[in-house]
Amino acid sequence: MERSKPTILFVDDERSVLDGLRRTLFGQRPVWEMLFAPGGAEALALMQAQPVDVVVTDMRMPGMDGAQLLDRVRHRWPEAVRIVLSGYSEREAIFRTIGPAHQYFVKPCAAVVLIEAINRALEVRRLLRAPELLALVSGAATVPALPKALFQLLDELQSPNGSAAEVARIIAVDVGLTAQLLKLTNSGFFYAAPHPVTDVHQAVRMLGFETVRAVAVLAGVFESFHRTNIDLEVVRRLENRSLEIGALARRIAEAQNLPGAAVEQAHCAGMLTHVGSLMLFANWSGEMAQLGAALDQSGGDIIAAEGAAFGASHSELGATLLGLWGFSDPVVEAVLFHHQPSRCTYAHQSGLFTMAAVHAAQHLIKPVPPGEAEESFRLRGLDRDFLSAQGLWDRVPAWAALAEGVREEYE
Repeated sequence: MERSKPTILFVDDERSVLDGLRRTLFGQRPVWEMLFAPGGAEALALMQAQPVDVVVTDMRMPGMDGAQLLDRVRHRWPEAVRIVLSGYSEREAIFRTIGPAHQYFVKPCAAVVLIEAINRALEVRRLLRAPELLALVSGAATVPALPKALFQLLDELQSPNGSAAEVARIIAVDVGLTAQLLKLTNSGFFYAAPHPVTDVHQAVRMLGFETVRAVAVLAGVFESFHRTNIDLEVVRRLENRSLEIGALARRIAEAQNLPGAAVEQAHCAGMLTHVGSLMLFANWSGEMAQLGAALDQSGGDIIAAEGAAFGASHSELGATLLGLWGFSDPVVEAVLFHHQPSRCTYAHQSGLFTMAAVHAAQHLIKPVPPGEAEESFRLRGLDRDFLSAQGLWDRVPAWAALAEGVREEYE
């Protein structure tokens, strides 16, 4: 029997904090079942006894801290949403929870922000578990086969004890992964370092865990498809386009003065927007070729066309894979909604701006076909209602100029 309401578990060793959450979130009782645990052991016992959809935990707790709790939740109940709500805001603590937690909020956190975060996470997971999408994934003969080193790397990046030194050691074992990481670190798609980066440890510290995860997945996924029957020219074009989208999304986010974390998330999501496209090409190459030819003639909407042909789109497939590989919710959301951001029902303002940067980048980076008017082509695929609602529509010409600079730099 399907549960009528999602269950949210709040964990904090301070009773006063739990009582405050009970009072603050009293109005959510009609839509959520809420549980409260005074520590990690009690939280695990509750989860063992009944299904839990979201875990919201403090960081500093005696016996078992928040990172350790979420790491256990990650292994035993991987579908549960993991959120840190903590006053422990030192950089080291946040760094430790990048992997175990999907999201991190610092106390005091406004109730509306926490409610939005939980509802957004639940809505995204509802979309990614739709029957038609699950049927498509289960019916795929080829799913990106990641190298063994990459599985070890993803696990270390999600570990509460993950370290830059260990991440660098794992990468260094795989020659291909090392070469790709250093190549991209030294490319204009990332940072303009004063001197070439030749050390993997230095690259990891420079990029940060989230970006290293994106670079590693991009390298591993594209490399895995070099060994399939997929047209290598298609792989090459998608790889270059993915890097361009990431570079432009980053520049747009920086131009909007977004926080550093949001800039990194825009860059990562931009790079990974077409992971789902590769899965479609690898499994249904003939159908994708026909679909592409039809769209070239009709100029129709690719999301609607993929949905009609396969039951799900490349954005949904890509977001599903990234969720399985442990990416943070803002990255998964931006990939899921990069064509249709208006479909995002719940999102915090900073998340909406990140999503806007990725959405605009994947349209504005496209070269204008011969004979087409540049302005009409640029604006055709943009979600004007969404961008106008965020007060960003008048920024599109400036973003288009940034796109031109990215294309010229990386041609």
